This record gives sequence, structure tokens and C-alpha cells, in this order.
Amino acid sequence: MRRKISALILVIATIGFAFLSCQSEYARMEKAEMAKGVRYDSLFFGIGFGQSKKTFYDICWEKNREGIFSAGGPNNFVKYSLIKDSTMTRDIDMYFYPEFDEQENITGMEMEYKYRAWSPWNEDLMSYQLLPELKDTLMSWYGGNEFIQISGESDLESIWVKVDGNRRIAIKPKDDERLMVKIVDLTASK
Repeated sequence: MRRKISALILVIATIGFAFLSCQSEYARMEKAEMAKGVRYDSLFFGIGFGQSKKTFYDICWEKNREGIFSAGGPNNFVKYSLIKDSTMTRDIDMYFYPEFDEQENITGMEMEYKYRAWSPWNEDLMSYQLLPELKDTLMSWYGGNEFIQISGESDLESIWVKVDGNRRIAIKPKDDERLMVKIVDLTASK
């Protein structure tokens, strides 16, 4: 009888271990963070999850009047320039525009980053050069867990992601020029 119980415990432990090892590092991180019940709604410049589209436009209008934001080109993006400082080697342009739910409240933020002086012949200004700098910048802004890499078939398909409470931040190369960043409220309705 004792031998059957030991064998049963061993089988259950093996199945449990196999199940846990099948869960990706990312899935474990998301599950653990969501279980904490902590909310991080602030994004930047007073913009945050749950704000109305009108509030977003009011903030952008005011920041534009102050000379902080400007029009950013396609997709209605807003442009903000990060000026070289002790944490950055070069000026970086940030383009952003929120995702809204059916009630027109912010549930996510789509962003793109690039070196301002980017050119196709300058290897030092390619998006893969910007990646470590951008990860460091986002860590200094948001703190929390470190980014983990989810590998793809090529560098352009790899994603760097972190989850803190309800907020997920993912970075992915778009092309040689730009990195895409998406910040999502994991508790928002899909």
C-alpha cells in the first residue's frame, strides 16, 4: 500500500512538474503579477489607463501649446523628443497614440521609438542599437520587473516583455529604423 502511494505521489509530482515546465517564463510572470492585484495606471505626462479620449486630447493640446508634444506623422501619432542626457547616448524620437475601448477610454498605448538622426547607412543608429538603451530608459521610467526575451526566428521577430501588476510592456523591432512598444492594461476588456 505504501509503495502504491509513493508511486502515485511520484506520478502526480512528475505530471505537475511537466505542466509547470510547459508554462513559459512569460506566462508565469503574468500570472504571478495579476495575482498580486496591484494596479499601475499611469503612463506618462499625466496620461493613464482608463482616461477618456477627450482627456487624452486635452493633455496633448496643452503639451503642444507648451512646445512639448507635436504632430507625429502617420496613425495620428503624437511626437515627443527625448533629448540626450546621462542615460541616453543620442536624441530619440517617441511617437505614440492610445488604444481605446468601446467607451473611448484608454486601454493601451502604441509607441514607436527611433534615433532622431537615423539614416540607412549609419549602423550605429539602427533599431537593434537602440534596443538596450530603450529597455534601460523604460526601466528607469517604470521600474519593476526586468524585461525577458521571447525569441523569434530572427532578431526582428524577438520580443522583450515585462509585466508589473496589470501593466504589460512589450518591445519589438519594427524594422532597421524603429522599435515598437506596446503598453497594455491586462485587466481591460478585450
